Amino acid sequence: MKGVVFDIEGRYAHFRKFYTNSSSLSYSLPPRTTVEGLIASFLGFERNSYYEKMSSEKLHIAVKKNLPTRNITQTLNYIKATSVSKLNAPDEHTQIPFEVITGCDDEYKVSYRIYAASGEDYMDELQDRLLKNKFVYPPSLGTVFFQGNIENVSLCEILPEEEKGYVKISSVVSTEEIEDIKFGEYQLIKERMPRDFGAKRQVKKSGSYIFDQRGKILEVKLKNGYYVVKIFNEIRGKENIVFM
Repeated sequence: MKGVVFDIEGRYAHFRKFYTNSSSLSYSLPPRTTVEGLIASFLGFERNSYYEKMSSEKLHIAVKKNLPTRNITQTLNYIKATSVSKLNAPDEHTQIPFEVITGCDDEYKVSYRIYAASGEDYMDELQDRLLKNKFVYPPSLGTVFFQGNIENVSLCEILPEEEKGYVKISSVVSTEEIEDIKFGEYQLIKERMPRDFGAKRQVKKSGSYIFDQRGKILEVKLKNGYYVVKIFNEIRGKENIVFM
């Protein structure tokens, strides 16, 4: 499959958990639906217009966590403004906990690697926009408050591999795909994340995924094989991934 690999980086991120209520809790890394929306914004697709053409059957996405992260919680003061005058003197307001993802180093940097592959006609445009760093809407890390930068763009070919036994996987892995994990010095996290949206943005599919909190590569035995990422320009070495 024709694919592209790129890193998205920034100081802060927020990927709202779909099952939270008033408290805005965050995933440690972007779910598939967040990456889907990010790619749609690069191409200028209207909100809620791309769920079918970018479903998990048509657009294949994997995510790798490049750096360790930590969570901090801030309190946001929301106001109810029914007119312009209410912006200066609101009658109602409420404070909401808001979880923010940031880095563990002195730069407070978060970084994620995105793998995308598709046979759809928008793939050529996506590759071109990433290589030229020209997007319809700027990249963000889950919310427009947290703008991001796109780095290390590479064109690639992503091919299926059915080798049995333990294999080193760079991306997050669905628990449904794991037969066994060769345990080491991991800090494993399991999170339930959405995979696809249906009409009116309701969650159509979801799944549980495992990854290392510090971004370490997992050595696992898989039930259904994996995919090999072959970079055309050889900037990176070969990587093994599992689509979300």
